[in-house]
Amino acid sequence: MPSSDESGPYFAVKPVSRPLSTEVRHGIAASPGIAVGRAFVIDRRRIKVPKRHIPAEEVASELVRLDEAVSRADLQLERLKRKLRETDEEQTGVILEAYQLILHDEHLINPTRRRIRDEKINAEWALHKTVEEIKQRFDAIDQEYFRERRSDVEFVGEQVLRNLDGSGASDAPQVPPPQGSVVVAHDLSPADTVHLHKSLVAAIVTDAGGRTSHSSILAQAFGIPAVVGLDTITEAIGSGDLLIVDGNRGEVILCPTHELVDEYRFKARSQHQRIEALLSDRDAPAETKDHARVGLLANIEMPDEVPYALDYGAEGIGLYRTEFLFLERSDLPREEEHFMHARGVVRRVAPFPATFRTFDLGVDKVAPFLHKMVGASLGIPTDKEPNPALGLRSLRLCLRETAMFKAQLRGLLRASTHGRMRIMFPMISGVQELRAAKAILEECKAEMRREGLPFAEDIPVGIMVEMPSAVMVADHLARECDFMSIGTNDLIQYALALDRLNEHVGYLYQPLHPAVLRMVKRTVEAGHAAGKRVAMCGEMASDPLYSIVLLGLELDDLSMSASALPLVKRVLRQAHAEEAKRLVQTLLELPSAEDIEAVVRDYMRHYLADLEDLRPQH
Repeated sequence: MPSSDESGPYFAVKPVSRPLSTEVRHGIAASPGIAVGRAFVIDRRRIKVPKRHIPAEEVASELVRLDEAVSRADLQLERLKRKLRETDEEQTGVILEAYQLILHDEHLINPTRRRIRDEKINAEWALHKTVEEIKQRFDAIDQEYFRERRSDVEFVGEQVLRNLDGSGASDAPQVPPPQGSVVVAHDLSPADTVHLHKSLVAAIVTDAGGRTSHSSILAQAFGIPAVVGLDTITEAIGSGDLLIVDGNRGEVILCPTHELVDEYRFKARSQHQRIEALLSDRDAPAETKDHARVGLLANIEMPDEVPYALDYGAEGIGLYRTEFLFLERSDLPREEEHFMHARGVVRRVAPFPATFRTFDLGVDKVAPFLHKMVGASLGIPTDKEPNPALGLRSLRLCLRETAMFKAQLRGLLRASTHGRMRIMFPMISGVQELRAAKAILEECKAEMRREGLPFAEDIPVGIMVEMPSAVMVADHLARECDFMSIGTNDLIQYALALDRLNEHVGYLYQPLHPAVLRMVKRTVEAGHAAGKRVAMCGEMASDPLYSIVLLGLELDDLSMSASALPLVKRVLRQAHAEEAKRLVQTLLELPSAEDIEAVVRDYMRHYLADLEDLRPQH
């Protein structure tokens, strides 16, 4: 159970019918790489935790229900442990023994029984509250090993919950996928992707999702090959089926022949060797042949990604998505949580800087508490808001819910003394919003000065340019901030009026649309006129096909998924900045994205001759 009323990152195996012959399914290339492995099909349906008060005469029977659910969970774990011994899965067997110890720990069972008796609440609700309390204690421990034990408590609590509601009646509890498996699911949350990375899965395949969904972005960050947007793939695959996943081409091969398996395993080894060769330049600057320098940074969502980013040659964190701390919980993160979380990041990335984007929760990144908060703010149920994609979200919500916003800002300020930090506000539509956000930041600084809490006085404050209105007033915004970063994921969405997470209109997502290129150019010129650096932190920055175009648009920094850094750096080190500027002048005269892409692909053929199969095919 995560910090919400729903179940957590472990999964129920889902029985599915199998295809009879080799079949190729085409989806969206979400994260590059090739994997061959056995399918682990999961059912990501969540458990709803019922909450009800019970009369005194039902307390005894509720305690019996709890004891029976715990005993059943113990039996399920024991049976699975015996089964694993037969297959020599000793490591997983040790994990299950740890789960059994947690299951009988007095700190889990006794407080749950006490809540049933004293608060007169049902067993599910009492167990949920106990697990939440234990997890908060783990979160407060400043040692990663102990903080990670919270997921073990989540697993045990979820299994007991499933037994209480009847969904865990089978002998097999919900278990993490085996190492090296290909996870197949309808959809995954960002938290799921993190846990799959820790389970060392080989690849991810989903019915839903898009290239810029957060689970896809995390898959890229961790180097997990992923194909998404496959519509009905979960109906065609059974757990144990052999699969080939090509995250470069967006293909999944079902029931491959031995010849195909050998061919793709050779491709996978070859790509791995070539990526290792690219990494030999990880410490070299992204400097063109005519000595133009571009800063290359990483986009991340959690502290665990920092070592990967540095290993791939990142010169800092250009975008830290703080909303991961808010996801899948039923309460607001406290100031102390923000502080500890941010402190961990700046310490790990030192001596490089880390740019923290204040939380950007919206329709594609919804925390459970947000439903109630937005509903209360609007006076209507959240799901009745007429157009949530354009509604109360991101910085707009922060400016209304100032207590929540100040808790985050104070936590960030406190962490600023532990490394190089920058703060960035998202979804800025104009100067008024920027001034309002800066005013709240100054309030936090004034409070902390009075309280004697130290913080860095000179923290750079920047904005994300991701709305057409911000582009049009970029000259005014540039004078009131320290840096700007273009978020192309949303900028393209808002400029071209499309839902970037909707696979049915994905073909309209065109980074090389003339309007997009002109908006980027206008923003860069406005920033430079004010003496400010301008970066790009949207997914457009991560594709080496666009690298020379962005060089020609004179962006100072590019921030992207860590796995994309080596390819982009190789392209830039082969390029000439002046030639790139002439290319952009030509592109800006063309009338359509199709025309521009044709020219770019032809121009980039030389640069990508030996790299093309290492990048996702759009």
